[in-house]
Amino acid sequence: MTDIKTALSQALNEWEEPKDLTGVKENLFKTTNNVTRSTFNAVRDNPGCKRKAILAGLETQGYKLASTTSILSQMIKQRLVREEDDGTLYANFKEYVPLKATSKPKAKVKTQAKLKAVPTPQPKYSPIETAPHKQERRVMDIEEWLSEVPLMQARLVYLRLKVIFEGEKNA
Repeated sequence: MTDIKTALSQALNEWEEPKDLTGVKENLFKTTNNVTRSTFNAVRDNPGCKRKAILAGLETQGYKLASTTSILSQMIKQRLVREEDDGTLYANFKEYVPLKATSKPKAKVKTQAKLKAVPTPQPKYSPIETAPHKQERRVMDIEEWLSEVPLMQARLVYLRLKVIFEGEKNA
């Protein structure tokens, strides 16, 4: 009984002791260069400038053109920044708002126009024309078919015909 009691008290003490947390990081990543914030600030501080001018200014500050172009497009898409018809850019907010995570675009549902019922005139056919047409049988040259069919499809035809003619073997 004393051995179990000692073991339980040791286990409880181990649980209560704080563990060394030096290896655990507080944040998953650290903000490095604030390229998104700088892009927004460039548009906000220079209202009425065109996209090329904003991107050129950011490039001279050391930001990658590909990054700033992408971020600016996302800001326009998420309406943090608006682009006028003449190509000038304006910030929609006074302060920077982080970009939202983007997801796949939703598929637009197409609405079909309602068709009006229009009476169609009944054609007058002779009894000969109303008879059902017989389907034409096409005779195909096997050599011509073999030269056109892909190898994998020919193998599938072979396996299917083998089952038809020989039957399935339960091996």
